[in-house]
Amino acid sequence: MLLFGGCGSSGNPDVYHVGTHEWVGDSILVRVYRTSNPAENPSLPDINVDCRSCNLTNSPQNLAFNSSGAARIYIPETREQISARLHLHGSGIDTTFIQKQRPPGEATRYFHLREPLVGRVFVDQFSLLYFDTTKDSVVANANVGDELNVYAGGSSFYRVHHPNFTQPLYLLKADAIRLR
Repeated sequence: MLLFGGCGSSGNPDVYHVGTHEWVGDSILVRVYRTSNPAENPSLPDINVDCRSCNLTNSPQNLAFNSSGAARIYIPETREQISARLHLHGSGIDTTFIQKQRPPGEATRYFHLREPLVGRVFVDQFSLLYFDTTKDSVVANANVGDELNVYAGGSSFYRVHHPNFTQPLYLLKADAIRLR
């Protein structure tokens, strides 16, 4: 007869989750909380972050959390991405979260855009971003799940903002869903 021991369902009190995350200037502010008591201000163990969507290789950074469980992440390349995929790992956490671009109004101010951004689209398939509507010049791409801020509408294209460009780029409407 074979017996297997297992873990009880009481859970590990030292497991952590990502609460909120948002842009603050050039940094991402992330709050991590203890699963067993989300309202508690945790003393967090060593937690590192690395960028899974970055092209440049960076060593994992150790996060310095304040007493309320918040830390700032500064990886310069994340500012230039449509969606930054950040991996947190350490004692009690191993997860990746996606930091999307700033909301339209905030992005208009942050990037000093001449035209206001008026909404957002959700990319539902790998999509090319064009310099103009002739589709002769592909300048970037968007991945499934990315959200792009948009300028005022058009007929067959969304005029979208990419953080690396000051002028609008063009995304086929068939490749995205308007969110707001």
